[in-house]
Amino acid sequence: MWDKRSLLEQMKTIGPGNAEYDTRDPKSFFRNFLVVDDYRNALDPDTMLILGGRGVGKSALFHFLNLPGGPAGLLQTLRHPVPIAWERACWIRGYGRVEQDRSFPAPEVLQSKVDEADALWWRAFWIGLLIKCVLRDSTSELKEFVRHRIADGWRVGLESSLPKVTEWFPHIRGNMEFANDILDELDAYLAETDQWLFITYDELDRLVPNYHGLFAPIRELLAFWLDRWRRWRRIRPKIFLRSDLFSMDKLRFPDASKFSGHQVRLNWTPNWLYQLLIKRLANLEPPMHDYVVRIEGLIKGEDDRLGYLPTQDEGLYKAFIDGMIGPFMGANARKGITFRWIPNHLMDAGGQIAPRPFIKLFAFAAEREWKSFDAKALPEERLLRPINIQGALMQTSQDRIAELVEEYPWVSALPSAFRDVEVPAPEERLIVALKQAQWSNTEPPPSDEPRGVIESLIQLGILERRLDGRLNAPEIYLHGFGMKRRGGVKRPHS
Repeated sequence: MWDKRSLLEQMKTIGPGNAEYDTRDPKSFFRNFLVVDDYRNALDPDTMLILGGRGVGKSALFHFLNLPGGPAGLLQTLRHPVPIAWERACWIRGYGRVEQDRSFPAPEVLQSKVDEADALWWRAFWIGLLIKCVLRDSTSELKEFVRHRIADGWRVGLESSLPKVTEWFPHIRGNMEFANDILDELDAYLAETDQWLFITYDELDRLVPNYHGLFAPIRELLAFWLDRWRRWRRIRPKIFLRSDLFSMDKLRFPDASKFSGHQVRLNWTPNWLYQLLIKRLANLEPPMHDYVVRIEGLIKGEDDRLGYLPTQDEGLYKAFIDGMIGPFMGANARKGITFRWIPNHLMDAGGQIAPRPFIKLFAFAAEREWKSFDAKALPEERLLRPINIQGALMQTSQDRIAELVEEYPWVSALPSAFRDVEVPAPEERLIVALKQAQWSNTEPPPSDEPRGVIESLIQLGILERRLDGRLNAPEIYLHGFGMKRRGGVKRPHS
């Protein structure tokens, strides 16, 4: 007999926030991380840009690549590694914090420069920050190579552990040719010694506090690396960027199309999501590990760094879910096949599912089941009832809206405006609702017109326009906004 209360206690801990990105504990971090085949493309030296929405795992991959042994872990797991001398590759952060990191300028500092900064100002900023990061994080060999080429007056600011821009920026801005020469010489040295230097960028949406102030520095960062693409052979960027920030009409970057051959988009398939769930559960202590491996063949092996690795056999994932929840979300298949119902109800309007809400759904369902634990209601090997999966979907939706508000503060006005709107709805119905929205003066919506706001919501995958012109909200956002839909499976009230 399984100790189901203990199993639920363990399942509650798998949600993000429980060491998901805690690089202070690399062992847990690696064991929570799933390597998928698409990451092979992210490792390719010709890939500059890694795009994705919130919660798709950009920051997880960023952290993974910057941990000792991270790139090696990817290469050992992927079936077709990129053929370069990876043992001669150095990975450093060009921007992106970990934990309570103070290596980079505070957003308020850069915000104070936004109004006065032109393209050349930002170009000097990114060049200087790159040199500073090489001196801080690269191998001792590369540090010394760069250090000996820096003028004595520059060293204090560039080698300081403090992120004060004023200590190094004037030197770079006034000596751009000299600064570029240093990086040119570094690239030539890397090629001569068969080495690579990868510069990773993340959290670019936190460069400055104001959303509209992000586009100038991001635009110049992309322009800088596009300019250096043919000039340098061994210094390569990996820029992790939210898809909406790369939108051509917002970024107003005339050469954005040139990135088409140098970018990948992180899109998760339902099979990968189930793999991630099973991997996280299998890497917990008993009894959860034992509960997972009761399905023969579900775990295909164990890696010293990545822990237990799940199979790619979809049939075994389904067997696991059917045993844990049941094959149907109701009395029969007409109420939904559980294995399909779960990912289908977590898709955004573009058909994309992020791993974060997928994992949270199971953590929330386990918490609901634990709070109302009734062993008699969980026959055989069942751990979760469909009604608690449905209730967890509502929690996940509310949580997803809270995440959106962190990225787009103007979204905070939508739940009160959209409450009780039944979708699919005519566009005019949502226009009326948006006219009643109480927008913040400090974080205005992306458009002064309701139709413009609707178009932004469609671009973000929050709303979809149907062929008949009506607007619809997918389940992952519907409950968080307080919207309604006629029909479907009845949801619990708490």
